[in-house]
Amino acid sequence: MNTRILIVLALVIAVIAGWFFQQQGKISPPIKLETSEVDYEATDIKAVQTNEQGNTEYEVNAKSLTHNPVTNQDEMSGITMNWEPSAEQRYRIQAGSAAINQQTGEMRLSGGFMLASEEKSAATDIEPIKISGQTLMGNTKSRQVYSNEPVKVEQGMNRFQASSMKANLETGEYEFGQVAVSFTPAKRQDKALF
Repeated sequence: MNTRILIVLALVIAVIAGWFFQQQGKISPPIKLETSEVDYEATDIKAVQTNEQGNTEYEVNAKSLTHNPVTNQDEMSGITMNWEPSAEQRYRIQAGSAAINQQTGEMRLSGGFMLASEEKSAATDIEPIKISGQTLMGNTKSRQVYSNEPVKVEQGMNRFQASSMKANLETGEYEFGQVAVSFTPAKRQDKALF
C-alpha cells in the first residue's frame, strides 16, 4: 500500500475519534462511596439461640438479616420465631419485620404480628391462644412481651379485642386493657314447664 493512503487513513480515523470524544460531553464526577450503616447482611436465615445451660431457647427463620453496628440491632424481615421460654410454654411468633438487640434482648416486631401458644403436652385441655396486631415489643431475656396498640385475641371459640396487652411468656400469664367482646346469646325457646 502507498504510505500516503495510510497517512490519510490515519488522519481520518484521528478526526473521527476527536469528533466522537467531543460529542460525549463532560465526564460526570466519580461516585462517592459513604460508609454503610450495615455491618453484615444475609438472606434465608435460620438461627438458634441457646440459654446459659445450652438448651435451645428460640429458633428464628427470616428472609433477610442486616446488622446495624450503630444501634447494635439485628434487623430482619419475614420473621418466624419458635420460642420456648420455659419447660411448660412454647410459642410461635410471625412478623413482617423485627429488630432484636442480642446483648440486651430488646425486640420490636412490626409490620403485623401473630403470637400463638403451642401445646407442649397433650395432657392439658387448655386451648391455645392466638394474638395478632400491628406492633409487638418485648425482651427475650425477661421473656415478656407487650403491645400498646389494639390486638385481636382468639382462644378456641372465644374471640375479643383489646386496646393493649402484656404477657409473661415464661408463666403464660396475659393481661389485656379495655377488652371489647361481642356476645351473641342463644335464641330464646319458650317451652312449657309442665
